[in-house]
Amino acid sequence: MATDSAYNSPFSGLTAEEKQAFYLGESLFERFWVPSPSSTTASDGLGPLFNARSCHSCHINSGRGHAPKDGQLGSQVPSFFIRLGQIKADSQTNVLGDPVYGRQFHPLSSTNILPEGDYTLDWQESLVILDDGTEVSLRKPILHWQSLHYGEFDPNTGFSPRVSPPLVGMGLLNAVPESVILEYADEDDRDQDGISGKPNWVVRDGKQVLGRFGHKAHIPTLDEQNQSAFNGDLGLSTPLFPNPSGDCTPKQEDCLIAPNGNSPHLDNLEVGHEQMAVVDAYVALSRPPTMRNLSEDWFLDGKKIFDTLECGSCHRPKLSTGTASYDVLANRDFYPFTDLLLHDLGPELQNGFPVANATPQEWRTAPLWGIGLSEQVSGRNGFLHDGRARTIEEAILWHGGEAESSRNQYKSLDARQRALFIRFLESL
Repeated sequence: MATDSAYNSPFSGLTAEEKQAFYLGESLFERFWVPSPSSTTASDGLGPLFNARSCHSCHINSGRGHAPKDGQLGSQVPSFFIRLGQIKADSQTNVLGDPVYGRQFHPLSSTNILPEGDYTLDWQESLVILDDGTEVSLRKPILHWQSLHYGEFDPNTGFSPRVSPPLVGMGLLNAVPESVILEYADEDDRDQDGISGKPNWVVRDGKQVLGRFGHKAHIPTLDEQNQSAFNGDLGLSTPLFPNPSGDCTPKQEDCLIAPNGNSPHLDNLEVGHEQMAVVDAYVALSRPPTMRNLSEDWFLDGKKIFDTLECGSCHRPKLSTGTASYDVLANRDFYPFTDLLLHDLGPELQNGFPVANATPQEWRTAPLWGIGLSEQVSGRNGFLHDGRARTIEEAILWHGGEAESSRNQYKSLDARQRALFIRFLESL
C-alpha cells in the first residue's frame, strides 16, 4: 500500500554500510540549519541569504513543492523560488544572474543581513473548452514585486518562477548512460515526427557533459544537483561551491562579510565531503514507487490511450542503467516515463531567459512515475515547472509546441476516456 514514504524508502538489498549512509543522509536532509555564529556548530552556516532552512522544507518526504496562494508572500513558501538570468546571455556555459541579486532571489536572511525583498503572485485564470463542451479553468502566475531591498533589477534580467520538483528515483536517473539518453535525441527532427528531443550540453572542468537534472536539464550529476541546492537555497558552502556567502553578489557587501559556519573538521566547509556523501546516498538509494493497478483490466486500456496520444515520444516509459556507484542501481531496467531531453513546449510555458543550451520555451521531460502519489507524499499538488497546474489534466492542457498534437488529441477524448487516461497516469 502506498504511504507518505513512497518516494523515500530505501531499496531492498542494501549493504549494512549503504543502509547506514542512507539513514545518516536522511537525517542531514531533514536537519534544520541556523545562521552563524551558533552554539550548534554542526548545524550552523545558514545564509546569509536563503530560501529555506532545510532540504525537507522544500521537498517534504522527497515530494514536490507548491506555489503561493493568490496574494501570499513568497517568503512564506520555501518550496517556491524565483530564478534570475540574462535575457540575452553571452555564455552557454553557466547561467549569468542579475548583477545585484545573483541567480536566485532570496526573501529570507540571517541576523543583521537585509533580505533581498519579497513578492506575491496573482493567478490569472482562463478557460479551455474541450471538444465535448467541458470547461477547464487554467491559471498562470503573474509576479508582483512587493519589495526590492538592493535596488532595481538590471534591464537584461529575466525571471523564472519555479517549484521544487519531487526527488523520485534520482539514483537510477543518475546511472543512465549518456548513450542511452542520446538514442532518443533528434534535435533536427530528421524523422519528421514533430518531436525534437534535444540534449543540453554543459561544460564542466573544460569538458562537455550531458545535463540531465533540473527543470532545464542543465545539471549533469546527482551530486552537483544536491550541492547546488545546499548552496543556492540554503546558502551553505560545499565542495563544489565553497563560497560561504552563497549567491551574494559584490553589490551586497554586508552579505559577503557575514559570519559563516566553515569548520576545519568539515574540510573548512559548512557541508563537507562526508556529509555530501551521505546526502547523495540518501537521495540515490531512495526507491521509486512501484507501478500500481497493473492487473486491472482498465490499465491496458489507459495505456492504449497513452500510446494513441503519442505521449511516449517524450515521456519514454523505459530506461536502463549501466554501471553505478551502488550495485542495487547497476544494469537494470526501470520505468520513469522520461527521455531526460529538452523539448519545446510552446510560448505559454516559456521562462524569461535561456539556460545553457535550453531556450526559454524548452524544458526537460518531467518523469511521470509516482505522479499520482504527490498529494499523499507531501500533502500538496503543483505540476509543471512553476506549480501552475493544480491537476494532471491542467498540466496536459498547458502543453504546446512539440506536444500540441497530443494535447489536442486529449481534448477530443470523451469524459470516460479522459478519466481512464488520468487514472492510468496516476498509477505510474
